[in-house]
Amino acid sequence: MTGPTPPPTRTPPALARAADGRRATFRTGETIYRPGDAPRGWIAVEAGSVRVRLVGASGREATLYRIAPGDACVLTTSAILGDGSLAAEALAETDVVAWISPLAAFRRALDGSAGFRDAVLRNYAERVAELISALDAALFVPLDARLAELILARARDGAVEATHHELAGELGTAREVVTRTLGRLEREGAVEAARGSLRVRDRASLERVARRGRDVVTDAVTPPR
Repeated sequence: MTGPTPPPTRTPPALARAADGRRATFRTGETIYRPGDAPRGWIAVEAGSVRVRLVGASGREATLYRIAPGDACVLTTSAILGDGSLAAEALAETDVVAWISPLAAFRRALDGSAGFRDAVLRNYAERVAELISALDAALFVPLDARLAELILARARDGAVEATHHELAGELGTAREVVTRTLGRLEREGAVEAARGSLRVRDRASLERVARRGRDVVTDAVTPPR
């Protein structure tokens, strides 16, 4: 058996379609899978954004990663390859269009096509590298620098529509910690806080905070000469 031949682009949605993928849609806020679920298939997103998060017993949450258009879900890939269950929760942040390759068809494609297998594993390796980079930032980059980076990344026309709780969930910390850090940034004139939103007052100041945090990490890991 030769298995399906991946299309030249080898994007995850194209790979899923090549492995008998079925189109699936999810509405904003809909849960796609929960911790402990068995994977129902290999998931690749064609449109929209999926947020994958951990939620502790206390309700505190942390964003692991997002699945953007053209990407596959790294936890789903891991669970399928390891015959395990899913270890986090996936939520549709927007209306989502995805392609889901059934388990049997996906495994046949992996076994039968070296090109298909290489493309899937390459995508998996790239996503794992991004997860390690995010873990590195969570462990070693100061919170004020990570918060500054998050505000800069999410700002649209100088504003960020997010509560302190939502920002804390993105950063994997407590809401109170985010509130204190935002208070300091506000006193420094970098941001102006309002209910459910923020406004960037001094972008250059935020960029300095973010850069300073990265410099601390660089200095810490650079070996002495």
